[in-house]
Amino acid sequence: MTVYAVVNTKGGVGKTTIAVHLATMLARAGQALLIDGDPQGSAASWAAWRRDGEFSPSPTTTVLLGKAVFNEGKALSQGFDNVVVDAGGRDNGGLRSALLLAQRAVIPVGASNLDAAAMTDLLTVVELAKDYNPDLDVRVLLNRVDPRTKDTAEMLEWLAEQNLAVMDARVCERVAFRRAIGEGATVQEINKKDQAAVSEIEALFKEITQ
Repeated sequence: MTVYAVVNTKGGVGKTTIAVHLATMLARAGQALLIDGDPQGSAASWAAWRRDGEFSPSPTTTVLLGKAVFNEGKALSQGFDNVVVDAGGRDNGGLRSALLLAQRAVIPVGASNLDAAAMTDLLTVVELAKDYNPDLDVRVLLNRVDPRTKDTAEMLEWLAEQNLAVMDARVCERVAFRRAIGEGATVQEINKKDQAAVSEIEALFKEITQ
C-alpha cells in the first residue's frame, strides 16, 4: 500500500484537482481511499457530484480533519491498495498529519512569485515532517501553468536553487480540468477531445506511481 499526500499551504494551486484524478486512476487498478483533509471539503464535494453523475470506478472517500488524518487515516487505510490525502490550503494539523502518514508527497505549485513565497513556509513544514517520517518522498509538480510565458522557466530555476525534486510532468491551466471537477469526473471521462489535458494527467500518474 502506498499513501500519497497532495499538499500545499497556498490555495488555488489545483491541489484537489490533482488529488481526485490520482485517486480515481488508482481506483481503476485496485481499492483506493481518498481522504479529504482540507477544511474546505472540496474533494468531498467532488465525490458527491461523482455519485450523482454515476461515474465509475470511484475511490472510497472520507473526511478527516486535523490530527485525525494521521490517527484515523492510518487505521482506515488498512485494506486499501492505495490512499490519497488532499490536505492543506494552510499550515494546519491536517497538512502536517498527511505528511506523517504518506510515503510520497506531491506539492502542486504555480509559476509565480506568490507560489515561491508560499513554498518557503511549506518547506519548513516538510523538513519537520521528515524528522519523524525520514523516508517521505517529496516531489514538486508545476501545475496550472501557462506555457506561453517565461514564468515556468523562472520557477524551475528557483526550485533548483532549493534543491527540490521537480517532476518532469507538467499540468497546464485548462478549462477541461475545471469542467471535469465540477461534474465529479476526470478529464479522461468527459473531455476525451482535450487530449493535451488527458496526456498531462496520465504523465503525472505514471511518474508519481513509478
